[in-house]
Amino acid sequence: MFKSILKVEAQSRLNYFKALGTGKIILYLLLAFILLVMLVPAVWMILNIFLFNAEEVLIGKAILLLSLFLVPVLSLFLVNGIIKEMFMDKNIDSYLVLPVTPRAVFSVKLFYQFTFKVLPVVLFISLAAGLTLAARYEAPLLAVSSIVYFLFIGALSTAAAYIVVFLVTKVSSARRVGEILTLFGGVASVLPYFIIMAGGQYLRPVINMMPNVDFIFSGFLYNPEMLKYILLLLVFAAASPALIALVLNYVTAAFVKGTATAGNLEHKKNAAAETGSPVRALLKKDMTMTKRDFKEWSAVLPQYLFPFVFLFLLTSNPLIYGGESSSDDQVMISIAFAGSIMISLFVAAMNTARDARTYDFLKMMPVSGLDIAKAKYLYNFITITPMYIIITIIIYFILDVPVTTLIYAVGISVLLVLTIAPLGMLLGAMNPVVSKKNPAQRLDTAANIIISVTIFALIFLMGYMTQFTVGFNGEEYVLKHGTMMIVIGVLIILSILSYVFLLRKTGAKYDEGYNITYKD
Repeated sequence: MFKSILKVEAQSRLNYFKALGTGKIILYLLLAFILLVMLVPAVWMILNIFLFNAEEVLIGKAILLLSLFLVPVLSLFLVNGIIKEMFMDKNIDSYLVLPVTPRAVFSVKLFYQFTFKVLPVVLFISLAAGLTLAARYEAPLLAVSSIVYFLFIGALSTAAAYIVVFLVTKVSSARRVGEILTLFGGVASVLPYFIIMAGGQYLRPVINMMPNVDFIFSGFLYNPEMLKYILLLLVFAAASPALIALVLNYVTAAFVKGTATAGNLEHKKNAAAETGSPVRALLKKDMTMTKRDFKEWSAVLPQYLFPFVFLFLLTSNPLIYGGESSSDDQVMISIAFAGSIMISLFVAAMNTARDARTYDFLKMMPVSGLDIAKAKYLYNFITITPMYIIITIIIYFILDVPVTTLIYAVGISVLLVLTIAPLGMLLGAMNPVVSKKNPAQRLDTAANIIISVTIFALIFLMGYMTQFTVGFNGEEYVLKHGTMMIVIGVLIILSILSYVFLLRKTGAKYDEGYNITYKD
């Protein structure tokens, strides 16, 4: 029974890849190439150098830190898959009407999640750590204990993800829980950027702060002692399948008893009619959708973490990203430029592409495409600007800059939102995607590539794009107030031009009709 269901699931995955377009295949290959060329060697090198040369007391601390990091990150990554497999994908209902046991169905689902989303990560980490420690202590068995231990960490991460999902469904509907947990899964999707960029610069200080756990790992993962090695090897080897079995029993019982769908009640509310301008009515519609749908937050909120990635890059690599003239003032203005451009482009595109789900309804309304575009423009400004101002204020307290720099940064951010949002809206209106399984998938391959290229360009150019705003007063580098006023003046003109031309072009796309791609 297990094998039969597994074959069906494997064929389903195979059919999905066969149906992929050429553009998406190229994009996936490009991402895989970047992963193999950049991330894998970087992580292997950091683990190899540290574990081979560090003091023995720090090895246990490093393994503890790595374990504490892997469990929540892997769990958050799994959340999205669990939500899709258990709640958004209706094929479980189809399985359960067949002569198969619920346990067999959920065994396959859990096996798929663990094998494809957890196992590659923990195996890579275990080999990188285990082979290094085996070479250091000239004990090949340490590679085996490392694999067993990190497989336990993978099982723990899987259990944590499933338990969180199914426990919270006892107090809320599965749909709402899926929306909230998808938000946290989206946040986890941004964490690799921090890992890639941080490297080993702050590794030692963080490890030093960890508690000493030699009594757990010493003799098992390093400095092997045969008795302790065998005992812990058996313990961890038995704990992993036992943990998975417990989770499988709980998940099966939850679905059979119906606890996973408890609380999914519909409440009727009295509707109140209110007249007003079309733009106002459409704006109210967008605001209401956002307030009641957590998937909207999960689709865009993780992108607001990027300014902090930019902050790390500029402060830790001033010679690369700012040259010799870099200063805290320039760092803050650079983040204002790069962060607001990236967020405005992506979020505006996502918000606009969302209308593809209700495009038929919009076409029936007595409103013009320009009215829809104006309402979306106001919606983007209202939702993006306050968030980015808050981020700018947080960065102000991190950096040592005067209040005038904060004012400049806020002004530039607001003007860039007004300038870039119409461009993002135009990207979102070109070829939007509608997906029932993954509502956050709204942009086509071309739009995703454009935005991805823009992000990489901002990462490599953000330090240099503001060098002309900095001058040396004999003691330190400071902002040129005259130049900043010119920049603000230019942005005001660009924002007006963007509103007049790009917004009208977006409105015309609404009138012409969306070229919508439906998936799932």
